[in-house]
Amino acid sequence: MTSNPLKLGLTVCWIATSALQYGFHIAALNSSASSIICDASRAPTERHAALGRPSCVDMSDAAFGTVTSAYTVGGLVGSLGAGGMLERWGKKGTAVRSAALVVLGASAVSFGSSLLVLVLGRILIGVSCGIATVLVPLYLSSVAPPSIAGGIGILTQISINVGIFAAQGFSIPLSTPGTGNWRFVSLISIAVAAAQILTSPLVPESRAKDASSARGYEEIADEGRTPLAADDEAPAPRRKDDDPDQSLSVSEILRSPDPAVRKALWTLVAVMLFQQFSGINAVMYYSTKILTAVNPGSAKMVSLYVTLVNLVMTFPAVSLIDRLGRRTLLLFSLASMSASTAVLGWAINTDHFTLASAGIIAFVVSFALGLGPVPFVLVGELPPKQASSATASIAVAVNWLSNLVVGVGFLPLRDWLAGPSGDRSGSVFWVFTALTALGVVVVGRLVR
Repeated sequence: MTSNPLKLGLTVCWIATSALQYGFHIAALNSSASSIICDASRAPTERHAALGRPSCVDMSDAAFGTVTSAYTVGGLVGSLGAGGMLERWGKKGTAVRSAALVVLGASAVSFGSSLLVLVLGRILIGVSCGIATVLVPLYLSSVAPPSIAGGIGILTQISINVGIFAAQGFSIPLSTPGTGNWRFVSLISIAVAAAQILTSPLVPESRAKDASSARGYEEIADEGRTPLAADDEAPAPRRKDDDPDQSLSVSEILRSPDPAVRKALWTLVAVMLFQQFSGINAVMYYSTKILTAVNPGSAKMVSLYVTLVNLVMTFPAVSLIDRLGRRTLLLFSLASMSASTAVLGWAINTDHFTLASAGIIAFVVSFALGLGPVPFVLVGELPPKQASSATASIAVAVNWLSNLVVGVGFLPLRDWLAGPSGDRSGSVFWVFTALTALGVVVVGRLVR
């Protein structure tokens, strides 16, 4: 245990705020869709309300899907650019700049009155959160004592789920159509980011210069120094170029003939693809719109319960991963999600609200127990040492890209499969039924 547990706790909470923002903006627009999108019945006098801005923005469902998925475009850019930022500004400096991007992006969403401004705001937020997906685990691992380092991944996931739950909780009372109060949801995010920036002098830089993880350095630990010592007290990092096990670049990973490298790469790519193509973020982005088709009055509260279940069910995964094994959890998760989406699609098409709600909750529980945490555990375990950083970069990029495909395509695909009458909107979930069933076969062959 570190000699300064209070400072450790402050540091962990401070950097976890970046992961919380990532989760917050996954769900920030979920319950507010009906308030954000103007419809033909809304009178012009109703279109100016909170913050002196229009209470809604003229756009179609497809355009709203673009606003939602712009977040993942930014996330892809941020995750790919995080290494250079870490090298230039360090972990704490990168976190502060990431929070500043949230302030800029969330301000655009809060005060924007056009589709373009909302899209640009979501892209900026996404860049910040893409940086966070790389930054937070690295920072936590560098400040945590060895005795608790194994829980770093779970802390990151818990923070993300807290953010998702908070966004849903704030959105529900602020999503009344015609008021424009949905704009205050992003203001909450601005306040959190501003607090992170203002409190940054209270937390230390990480144990070693940050480019060490992203650019091929090794941390040289000083045994007499606590994990929370300031960065300027750290000895200079040593290049891995001096070592026989030099880190491979992304291009070298893609061209590598090494069977171990290729096996790890394609296993992680497959697992990341199935994580997103399971439809989990379609549910997190659009659960309110999904359930509104069955029972408009209760849809928002069920969406809130879904995010609470997602948070609570993260905790059992901590022990189950080691007790049952990675492969078992992945296969159970994929099979259960396949069954859940089959039931969910049928329930929505036949207007069984209770069964549809149960289907979504079962789907989220299945994800939280396996397909949620396990892929990121495998990222740290499967690649050979010299291939770990570049393989992780490729895996995260695949995750963001597939997230983007789902975010952009879900609503148009749902509307197309629903037919001219729109009474078969649940059919889109049968696509996820097939994909997760395929995942059982593919993952079962790749993960041993």
